[in-house]
Amino acid sequence: GGFRPVYVGMNSVGRDPSQRISLSFGDDSISREEHAYITYDEEQRRFYVQHGGKANLVRLGNSPVLVPTELKPNDLIRVGRTTLRFFSFCGPDFSWADEVKEA
Repeated sequence: GGFRPVYVGMNSVGRDPSQRISLSFGDDSISREEHAYITYDEEQRRFYVQHGGKANLVRLGNSPVLVPTELKPNDLIRVGRTTLRFFSFCGPDFSWADEVKEA
């Protein structure tokens, strides 16, 4: 397995190396550009997945993503024939932007 970081704002997902989340490892059923978007809203500290407007669907679990949908830890996202598991290292209780408090 591997990982792909998600940055603040909208992160385009596709096979092309120019995508913020590039999935270029042989799955030609993934669109080159903007197959999907994974978004991190820094103010609400929440992640969302949405369809990129291409012909191929994005699925969250077994359901198609037709509107922006909040991601939860361990959600499975299917893009083309590839399934990704979502892990977050920040959220409502922690943000990397928070200052470390002195002990």
